[in-house]
Amino acid sequence: MKNFILVSIYLLATKLSVAQNAASLYKTGDSLFKIKDYKNAAVVYSAGIREEGKTATMNRYWVLASRWTLAGETDSAFQSLNEVAVSDKTNRVLARSIENDLDLTPLKNDKRWKPLLLKIQQRAEANGYVQEEFVYGRKDGMGLTLVCIKPRPTGSSGQAKIKANGKAIISLQSGNWFSSYNGIEINTTTTEQYLKKGYTVFTVMHGSQPRYAIPDAVSDIKRAVRYIRYHAAKFNIDPDHIGITGISSGGHLTLLVATADDKINTTAADPVDRVSSRVQAAAVLFPPTDLLNWGGAGFNFVNAKQILTANRIWGAIEFREYNEKLNLYEEVTDTTARSKIGKEISPVNLVTSDDPPVFILHGDADPVVPLQQSQSIIAKFTEAAVPNRFVIKKGGKHNPFDMNPEWQEFADWFDKYLK
Repeated sequence: MKNFILVSIYLLATKLSVAQNAASLYKTGDSLFKIKDYKNAAVVYSAGIREEGKTATMNRYWVLASRWTLAGETDSAFQSLNEVAVSDKTNRVLARSIENDLDLTPLKNDKRWKPLLLKIQQRAEANGYVQEEFVYGRKDGMGLTLVCIKPRPTGSSGQAKIKANGKAIISLQSGNWFSSYNGIEINTTTTEQYLKKGYTVFTVMHGSQPRYAIPDAVSDIKRAVRYIRYHAAKFNIDPDHIGITGISSGGHLTLLVATADDKINTTAADPVDRVSSRVQAAAVLFPPTDLLNWGGAGFNFVNAKQILTANRIWGAIEFREYNEKLNLYEEVTDTTARSKIGKEISPVNLVTSDDPPVFILHGDADPVVPLQQSQSIIAKFTEAAVPNRFVIKKGGKHNPFDMNPEWQEFADWFDKYLK
């Protein structure tokens, strides 16, 4: 009876598919999965993939294969994995994940498994971009790193040769003001729109909360911009054609760099620090911009310790100042002093007429970063006559893949302003 009711609900949802987006279908599929109704979970998940069409990631097909397997539908599981095996979106991380997925264990005794896994692995290698890691700076005895990802120099797997255009996009590896090497290969998917147009992409990691707060991360990213510019000849890029992009906290840090005063220390001991950290264009998804007016006038984000601790992001604004006498860093606890720092790391307060062009994309159903955050800074950019584009994604939540197809227009934005 339970299955009949669930299938009936799904059939009704299918009839009303014009009102449902892929995200809601995936959510329904996840709910069915949790109650171990694997077959219906797979059916609904399939509908979500059809809704997304060509924009569906290969991770979706992997999840679908897992659910078909658990439902005992082996042929359907292999059919889903075949989509992964022929896709130019398949990457090395996904191939390893499929190989190690315990939910797919029943498939491993099938004679089709080994040749298909090999095909997926070969496809992942063929799709891979040339990547090289560099240390762009050092602090506290540790190296700060970025990964340079270059367009494919030659065609592979039937793909056309891509010629480098001599321009750079910095993609910030940041979520909740936390940065990690994990996911660099996955993030090739999120930066592929730039790679396919010939941009050299620099995925930058910064000092992360809870050890390092936002001001530290901003300092790191500016250093990365300087490093890339200083070594432009080595990277075969034009030092005056550098764009920057980021998602959520990465968007916030992007805007802080884009709106910063271009103060150059011409007497710095390190020659890297004697060049500019200015960027020429920016494009971001759902960025925090005003930490003193979160969601509206008056809610002070930086002094909401209890809320932010519960949400595991207090470390990002646990500001510290150096006490020279005691030779230690002390936490800034005075709320007035904290608000001053909060104002300084709110890009809405830093907008000036010489800022680079900015494209912001934000969903009107975002439950994490209020739409007001983007609306406020766009008003400032418009007032300052800074070229900008603002797209409000209807129904978009705090998920970059909700932002398609508009998200795929970021590369066009950089094409326009990195001429």
